[in-house]
Amino acid sequence: MRKTVLGLVAGVAVALLLAACGSSETVVPEPIIVEVEKVVTVEVLVEREVIREVPVEKEVVRVVEVERVVEVERVVTVEVVKEVEVVAEKVVTVEVEREVEVVTVLEATPTPPPAGTPTFGGTLRVVSQGSISSLDPLFTVFYVTHAVSQHLFETLFGWDGDFQVQPRLVKSWNLSGDNLLYTFTLRDGLTFHNGDAVTAADVVPSINRWLETGCPSGAIVRRFEAEGGLRVVDARTLQWQLNEPVGALVTMLGAPYCTQFVMPEEFAVTPSTEAVEELVGTGAYKFGRWEVGNKVVIERFEEYNRRAEPGDNYVGGSIAYIDRIEFLEIPDEQTKISGLLTGEWDVVDGASFDFYDQLNEDPNYVIGLYKPGNRSHFYLNVTIPPFDDVMVRQAFAAVVDVESFMFALGPQALWISCSAMYWCGTPLEVHDGEEFYDEANVERARQLLVDSTYDGRSWVLLNPTDYATITPLGLVAKPVLEEIGFNVDMPAFDWSTVVSKFGSPESFGAVSAWYSHFEGPGPVEDHLISGTVDWLIRDEEMINLVQEFATSPDANRRMEIVRMLNRQRLEKVPNVMLGQFFPITPATAALKNFGVKPIPWYTNAWLER
Repeated sequence: MRKTVLGLVAGVAVALLLAACGSSETVVPEPIIVEVEKVVTVEVLVEREVIREVPVEKEVVRVVEVERVVEVERVVTVEVVKEVEVVAEKVVTVEVEREVEVVTVLEATPTPPPAGTPTFGGTLRVVSQGSISSLDPLFTVFYVTHAVSQHLFETLFGWDGDFQVQPRLVKSWNLSGDNLLYTFTLRDGLTFHNGDAVTAADVVPSINRWLETGCPSGAIVRRFEAEGGLRVVDARTLQWQLNEPVGALVTMLGAPYCTQFVMPEEFAVTPSTEAVEELVGTGAYKFGRWEVGNKVVIERFEEYNRRAEPGDNYVGGSIAYIDRIEFLEIPDEQTKISGLLTGEWDVVDGASFDFYDQLNEDPNYVIGLYKPGNRSHFYLNVTIPPFDDVMVRQAFAAVVDVESFMFALGPQALWISCSAMYWCGTPLEVHDGEEFYDEANVERARQLLVDSTYDGRSWVLLNPTDYATITPLGLVAKPVLEEIGFNVDMPAFDWSTVVSKFGSPESFGAVSAWYSHFEGPGPVEDHLISGTVDWLIRDEEMINLVQEFATSPDANRRMEIVRMLNRQRLEKVPNVMLGQFFPITPATAALKNFGVKPIPWYTNAWLER
């Protein structure tokens, strides 16, 4: 664990008080430091090791074969003689004890921060990707909800800038020798936005609420959890007992999506099928107000107790430099960009690719780009006709020309075709079954549909009208599907209406959408084959493979499972996979230290204007 040591000098104390006040314009009392030194003499014995090594003798044999030379290096003798000589020495060390007293001066002149360094203050205005239907990140697990709520709620672990899992709310943790009992200790001084202390009694129901959702990783853990596995040990300690080792547990607890967001016990006991009544978290920002259909406002949480390490994405010492963040709902894509250009707002989350070249060439703007990115696709409702028949699903997949869909999103520099279900450009990239991907075979698709049980009835394709990175998919799909014999109805719904339909699976056949690398970086997080979403495929063979992946200690076997899953998913078609694209988040150049890993993160960013 990295640590930052802060010296007790006047300048640092002023800086810390400035940070606590949350404004560079606040008058800060000048501290007076009084130091008292005490010298302590200690005698110790030091062992000094003298090591003598005998040089290694080597023999080189040269063998010539045809046109190549093979060198074989053979070690004849290796001898290292080590002598240890212990010498008693009297060593005098000096220890300094500092007694620090801070005296408040009633009037002081604040020192303005130097140019180019973080500054507090300002309002950041962000245009959301789509309409927001809920701010509870487990009741609604969609991106637009997470883009806001990730600033309010924190997790036990989190991703750093390299997507590696690090402690967040956790101070320390350990695992028993049999790999079945996890013990987690929380950091000192954690506080909810309502002023209550964070305890293990809050964390346990927060984890249980996660386990009750359709989150695939939670479903995996639930299968291996011992009865009553989660328990409170004391105010800051909890334990988790498993029946079988799950080596990926801490990784799952660090995911930025569909995970155990910690909230007070009184709200954490709310069933995951209901939205929590109050949005009370532990993050550097707290909930302000929500004008439904217009904007969500979050504000700096002045009492936030940050970690000592430097801020690094979701982990380390998070700082809310910006006073207030407003998430706006602006449905029209041209209006979104026009407002950015005129300074009406500062960020457009998930902007249309059509504006990439224009903004990328303008020094007044920066573009956050997320890779490995998102996967465009179509969810298929397998619980009702026509997609309860695998041949109908295969017909949909067979007609798809991936490039025609992805070109509809924007420039080719922002997307790739990829048959690897666990992402091209990652350690899990495999292409087994790729003969069933990007076929663009109209005749085969027609024949599959003729041979299937499809009777020509109409079915609904849910395609939002207000989502730049989704809307074009339905517009391309409808005529292509009708060409091979489908009867497709595509009503004009905004994204929040589309989401509301998910609770009535009898009302639709497919949904145009995308999912992100952070939602499914590997088999244990794969919601498309986990069987946790009622209207998606439930295939026991694939589910068993996922469970084996989560528990297998053999890396080669895990990769073999990935290859098997890649082929089975392309053959059984739980969804129709399209390309992998890299979403853009254009922002004013005045927004500093801004990152998209994987969701735009405004904690630790500041406005320089």
